[in-house]
Amino acid sequence: MSIMKNKWVMFAVNIALVTILFIALAPVYDLLHYINQLFYIAYFYIFIGIIMWVVRGGFFDGITYGFRRFSNRMSKQKDYLDDWKEKPLPSQTIHKSLPKFFLFHGFMLSAGLVALLFIYYSG
Repeated sequence: MSIMKNKWVMFAVNIALVTILFIALAPVYDLLHYINQLFYIAYFYIFIGIIMWVVRGGFFDGITYGFRRFSNRMSKQKDYLDDWKEKPLPSQTIHKSLPKFFLFHGFMLSAGLVALLFIYYSG
């Protein structure tokens, strides 16, 4: 877990991952295929980060609470030990630094992607 604390070491690990995927999966070793691999990794991070950001913001808390209440009221087999009001909501299960982690790496990899696209199309 200590490797994930330093964001620059993790950024270097991501670049190494992109390079390994490029070497393993690219049919031709050129800049375009490296850009493609970088795109896949960068937007994976951005996608996960945005989903976590939305969940952390409490968007699904009301829906979750409503479904828990509905299922408790409509259940034929009452479980009196099930404390549905006390269960954590989705926004409480995600630590606030986790979306920042994914978004930081996604945007840093995207910045590298834009720089490589500039080099690719200018040359």
